[in-house]
Amino acid sequence: MSTLPPIDGRYQIVGRIATGGMGEVFRGRDIVLGREVAIKVLHTALAGDTAFIDRFRLEARAAALLNHPNIVAVHDWGNNDGVYFMVMELVNGYNVREMLAANTKLEAQQVANIMHQTLAALAHAHHEGIVHRDIKPENILVNRDGVVKVADFGLARAYAESRVTQAPGTVTGTVQYLAPEQIQGEPADPRTDIYSLGVVGYELLTGEVPFTGETSVAVAYKHVRERVAAPSRIERSVPKAMDHVVLWATEKDRGRRPSASELGREVGRLEKELPRATPLAELVKDATRIDVPLQHAPTVTIPQAAAGKRGKRSHKRHVGRLRRALTWFLVLAAGIGLSWAAWIYLLSAVVPRVVGLSQPDATSQLQHAGFEVKIGEGVYSNDVDRGLVAVEDPAEGSRAPKWLGVTLQLSLGPRTVAVPFLIGSTQAAATTTLHDAGLKLGPVSHEYSADIKVNHVMAQDPENGKATTGSAVAVTVSAGPPPVAMPPVEGLSEKDAVASLRNSKLEPVTTTEYSDTVDRGTVISQSIRAGDSVPPGSKVSLVVSLGPKSFPMPDVKGLSESTAVAKLKNMGLKPGVSTVPGSTGSQVVGQQPSAGSTVKAGQSVTIYVGG
Repeated sequence: MSTLPPIDGRYQIVGRIATGGMGEVFRGRDIVLGREVAIKVLHTALAGDTAFIDRFRLEARAAALLNHPNIVAVHDWGNNDGVYFMVMELVNGYNVREMLAANTKLEAQQVANIMHQTLAALAHAHHEGIVHRDIKPENILVNRDGVVKVADFGLARAYAESRVTQAPGTVTGTVQYLAPEQIQGEPADPRTDIYSLGVVGYELLTGEVPFTGETSVAVAYKHVRERVAAPSRIERSVPKAMDHVVLWATEKDRGRRPSASELGREVGRLEKELPRATPLAELVKDATRIDVPLQHAPTVTIPQAAAGKRGKRSHKRHVGRLRRALTWFLVLAAGIGLSWAAWIYLLSAVVPRVVGLSQPDATSQLQHAGFEVKIGEGVYSNDVDRGLVAVEDPAEGSRAPKWLGVTLQLSLGPRTVAVPFLIGSTQAAATTTLHDAGLKLGPVSHEYSADIKVNHVMAQDPENGKATTGSAVAVTVSAGPPPVAMPPVEGLSEKDAVASLRNSKLEPVTTTEYSDTVDRGTVISQSIRAGDSVPPGSKVSLVVSLGPKSFPMPDVKGLSESTAVAKLKNMGLKPGVSTVPGSTGSQVVGQQPSAGSTVKAGQSVTIYVGG
């Protein structure tokens, strides 16, 4: 097995993980600590290029300053016989490019999770003064636990150094993800990483990058000239809230972009509200790195251990020398570390609070404390008046080296957005629309309306124009048509009662029952009390009398046939007519049952007509 020794024999290479860019990445094993590692080796063809060596060394130094769960840790780096290497944490999982290739696109909640964790890493790096400058899917890894790890700070620059160390006109990064200011040769700052991450978010949501072209120059031109479109224009299933995140991150004017912390809070909130999707850990749980055997990997000149007895004796002597050298190294390192810490402490100071002060007052306080003052880009703030200090970096109360200075960002005042038109939409839809616009639903009142459907917005305040981000919009919601008064219908005939209710825009529903006190066909009762207010269209139950259930048979003899039949039917009886043979008259001459006999409603009776 090959070895790559910054201290001879410490690292064993197992297989190749990836190749490209400045070098190759191998899976390795740290023999001293007994752990798996990733070893990045600079291409031997570039080892004589001073510019490439400087970039490689800067990657190790920049990344080693960062200690965060969402950043790939750097353990060691050095040069062994012209072979430059860096030893890093081994991440078992996939990079986001591989996840995208396997799934075409990701769900909104999955994208929010990846962006949220990436923003946590960037917020930490930016706080330490480091800008990544090459955020892209290949540099965002996800391990089997669903933890995002940001890798490859090889293109990073300390923010304070970027204006000095970068040659004028130099553009470094991957063109599909470059911010407009990078393409125009301006110095990168933390908001440059935000733009690149916004492009990555767009690609994860839609499966494609926002700008394409036949050449890199054509793509770069579009980044400078064109606005990144809302992802939902390509993929309709993308929630409007994620459109807002991508568009905010990819603002052309970097002064309008959020910080990593600000955008991280927004995405973290959205992640909890978006439709649930398969967790990232499930997408990469079966991730296995298939390493290329060394005999198929590009040749790397690495010293090999000697064989035989001579090799064993040499190895023992070497181990002894190594242990002694390591002991002296640790003692020396401890002394240097203590001296460095003491020196840093003496040449550092606690950053005073200057947020809310004017630029002259803030500058005076910071200079009095010994800090150099730098003025950064302005930021929008709902809490700090325009022109006053909104952000100080490093933050108040922290101890910082005086020579690095303190950067102040002045408030641009509140960010304003266009107030969306809500009238006619449901209250729920209005709430979502306001949220997507960066506003919130304010006081809700209700009024009757014959024109606007119930639970739909009928008025808003303000109705148009601009409003401060996060401010509230009051709405008036329709309670439906105004109520009507219930008319009194008890004692009316069924026909009159039904007509009265329908005139009042109510819906009658009738039932019947027998009554010894209420005449047949008359309303006995109504389900809603007369005078009560009810919504139009309400159903009203009416109970209509069938008359008495049993009663004495009336005497109809001497009446005309038609009169007798009408009377009996009105009492709920079923009269039959029988004509006396040989008779030509039309008067009732007899009846069955006889007058006074007990009869029931619905009973059949007979009358005899003659005379």
